[in-house]
Order: sequence, then structure tokens, then C-alpha cells
Amino acid sequence: MRKADTLLRRFRDACSARRWAVYSLGFLPVVWLAVRLLPLWRIRRWWAVRLVRLPDRWLPTHLRVLPPPDSEYLGVWEVPPDEARSRLETRYGFRQQVRAYLHAYERHGTIRYEQASCAYRPNGLLGGWQLHVRLFSAAGGTAVWCHWERNPNVAPLAHLRRDGYDPDAGKQRLLELLDEPLRVADESGHAPPYPDRD
Repeated sequence: MRKADTLLRRFRDACSARRWAVYSLGFLPVVWLAVRLLPLWRIRRWWAVRLVRLPDRWLPTHLRVLPPPDSEYLGVWEVPPDEARSRLETRYGFRQQVRAYLHAYERHGTIRYEQASCAYRPNGLLGGWQLHVRLFSAAGGTAVWCHWERNPNVAPLAHLRRDGYDPDAGKQRLLELLDEPLRVADESGHAPPYPDRD
């Protein structure tokens, strides 16, 4: 009797494991479709609006809403943020970032939330490097921040340590990639209308 119970239990465990595997495999396409089709920038902004209200001490660093680094500011693209995001994705091969830090900055009592966080990987999803671009609404268009960095898909620790992080290389690469005019910031970081002056 004991042997029969043991065999029955093993059979149930095996069926349960197979069922779990089937459910997991069925779930992967759903996640893939969601990442490809959902407006991730809206989801990221929804989270940013809620998380920015919490004290930083309550949140781990990766959930905090951070200001974009001044060294990454490139200038103003004279198209609305929705159009800029769409062009980056459809014309230039950028993909929206899911795992990137959330960014926002305050100007004149108003918080401006990131409208997109996109990456261009010249050597594909598993290439070693990426151009990371962040978009924010600004008077007269879209404020652009960018940097060149290690691809977290293949070098997650180097990415977190910021090995190879280079805002100047990011700016140069983005300007070379875009075939559209951008009002580029001068040495002091100002490009009329600079986001803090609109």
C-alpha cells in the first residue's frame, strides 16, 4: 500500500510540475506581447507619479524617482514628446526600457516626468553597448538627455557600476544617428528654451 501511495504522489507531483511548466510557457508570450504593445512610458510615468510622493528612505534606490544627470542634457528636439518617442522607435530602432531608473525633475513648482526611456543597441539585443535616451516635455518640444553605456542584458554588473558610462559619447552618437535638427545645449547646458526656463 505504501509503495502505491508513493507512486501516486510522484505521479501527481510530475503532473503538477508539467502543468506549471505549461502555464509558464503560456505566460511568456503574454509578457512578451505586453512589453511590445503596451505604452510602457505611461506605465513608468504612472509609477513615477506615485513613488515620487514617498520619502526616499522608504524606497530602495532602483525604485526612487531621480533627477536626470545634468551632464546628460543634450538639448531640445522641436517635436512633442509623443512624436519624438514614436520617431525614435519607428525610424531609428530604439526600444523602450522597462528596467531603467525612473526620472523626473521639478521646475517652478511643477514636476516634469520622463515621457520615454529608450535604448538603441547598434549590435542588437545582446550587443555590448547601448545608447540610452530619456525624453521630457519642454516648451517648444522635447528635452533630450542621453548617455552611452554598457548593455545591462549582457553586462548587468558593469552597467550598475557605470563602467564605460559616457554622456558625451551618447550625445555625439545620438546627433550622428538622428537626421533631424536639435537645438543643442551650449557649454553651460543651456539651449533656449532650457527646461528650467519655460
